[in-house]
Amino acid sequence: MMKRDIVYQVVLLAIIAGVAALIISATQTNLARLNVDSSIDFLWKRAGFEIGQKLIPYSADSTIAHAFIVALLNTLLLACTAIVCASFLGSIIGLARLSDNWLVARLAAVYIEIFRNIPSLLQIFFWYFVALRALPRTDESIEFFNCVFLNNRGLFLPAINPEQGWSWLAAALIFAWAAVYFLKKRERRQSPESGKTWTPGSWSLLIPAVIVSAGILLADVSVQTPQETRFGYSGGIVLMPEFLSLVVGLSMYNATYIGEIVRSGFTSIPRGQTEAADSLGLPRHLTIRLVLFPQALRVIIPPLTTVYLNLFKSTSLAAAIAYPEVVSVFVGTVNNLVGQPVFIMAMTMVVYVFISLCIALFLNWHNRKIALTVAS
Repeated sequence: MMKRDIVYQVVLLAIIAGVAALIISATQTNLARLNVDSSIDFLWKRAGFEIGQKLIPYSADSTIAHAFIVALLNTLLLACTAIVCASFLGSIIGLARLSDNWLVARLAAVYIEIFRNIPSLLQIFFWYFVALRALPRTDESIEFFNCVFLNNRGLFLPAINPEQGWSWLAAALIFAWAAVYFLKKRERRQSPESGKTWTPGSWSLLIPAVIVSAGILLADVSVQTPQETRFGYSGGIVLMPEFLSLVVGLSMYNATYIGEIVRSGFTSIPRGQTEAADSLGLPRHLTIRLVLFPQALRVIIPPLTTVYLNLFKSTSLAAAIAYPEVVSVFVGTVNNLVGQPVFIMAMTMVVYVFISLCIALFLNWHNRKIALTVAS
């Protein structure tokens, strides 16, 4: 039986490889017949266009490959920010659905039913064309602490610029991460003889802060705040209105599904767990953090993987409001310049598949790590 299964799998792989080779050969033949250049030399040509938001230095004189990297970083920034915001909002909504307060639970249910049934693209359009357009002009910006400015051109934030010795700052961040990991490991460690668990106090949070502060001082880091100019603000970090609209729209839409996943995860836990924690006198927040949440994660993570993958793929909707991500820059602008849709579409799809697989593999690995092991 095992040999027969292996033969079936080999035959199936051979068929898939043959079909793929046939498609590639037919595509190359058709491109040659139409006199369409299928090489990748265009990646090293001058881009000739600007990109509104960029995380790394870029100009119109940069190469198309450089423009692709800038657009990819913009996509990853959007996806990571939206995933964090959606997870935070969805967790609050899920816990609110389980609240004993009738009004809080009903408001959370109303939120889910409303925003889950409005298409995410329509929500993005609302925030971009209606909500953010109502913000004041540059000369009437909303100020926070005289260093953060919000207007119809975006959100302007201070930027940290390591002028000298940036390696000190990087080392400080690594040591701070190691300190947090060590404290967490000590917190989980329990002595079988005494039955006591070493739990760090609030003072232990000062250790990473001191390490990072020392790294900032040694690195001679300067903080660049946005400065008002004749045509707006210059300096600091600028979050475009398109970026803000996408983050809010995607977060509020996907938070509805995450909220239901969180609610189902907590309701799957036997009620005896909560009663046992109450009998020990644990406060409500410690019961959720130490007893219920670790158990609920085993139920939450598998469906949460699907939500995160859909959210990442939904970043392609950014092309509808001209946010400079991969689809807008590479499939749109670059394809119009060089006219190689086959290679450009293939390259874009490969990037989406690769990043989606990385997300799925990481969450599946974490799910296996926290899964219960059944003793044989």
